[in-house]
Amino acid sequence: FLTSCGKSTASITADDEGAGFSPESGAQFREGHGLSLTPLMSKAIGVQTAEVQEQKIAPVFTAALQTMERGTEASGWINEIQAARVQLGMEVELAHAGGQTKGRVIRREKSPYVTLGDFEVTVQTASPIDAGTALMATFRFPAGEAVPTVPKSALLTTAEGIFIYAKNDQFFLRTPVKVGARNNDLVEITDGLYAGDEIVTSAVMSLWLAELQVLRGGKS
Repeated sequence: FLTSCGKSTASITADDEGAGFSPESGAQFREGHGLSLTPLMSKAIGVQTAEVQEQKIAPVFTAALQTMERGTEASGWINEIQAARVQLGMEVELAHAGGQTKGRVIRREKSPYVTLGDFEVTVQTASPIDAGTALMATFRFPAGEAVPTVPKSALLTTAEGIFIYAKNDQFFLRTPVKVGARNNDLVEITDGLYAGDEIVTSAVMSLWLAELQVLRGGKS
């Protein structure tokens, strides 16, 4: 989209001194304000916005496990945040090439080797499984208190961190956030936004590309 649209009709004024402007992309960037788009460009890339809502999240995450020998145990790696939620004895859903089954967590141990992951989790399967079988384990947890949430589509993950584009008058300001619990649709925001803030929920990658085009000539 960066070269296919016509030139922007926006004009650069004295207030725009120090701002980036790309007529080819129909985008303008102003430090401290964020990125603005012409109405034509905003419609072309499908920008949509919504308010941050407070909702209850029933967290869910998946982890890759594998059996080392034929039997009823499979192990894999989870991070520290996930390990804090996992409890011994909790039920886990398991999927593999041969079908689906259930299991229960029997061990959760911190790894002495940083390169291997934070914690090793071992699940006991309901029936024996062949050695070397890869499984996808799904861990589900009950919902807690209502927290500020955004759709997963609103997240922008870059080498610099996780961001949300927040609406700032006619600008979209890329805002760093910290995330917490997740499920299939929603992500908890623990820092960076409040309930009621208006954010971009679609086309965030297109906004990021437009911002790069204006500021860095497309270089990340």
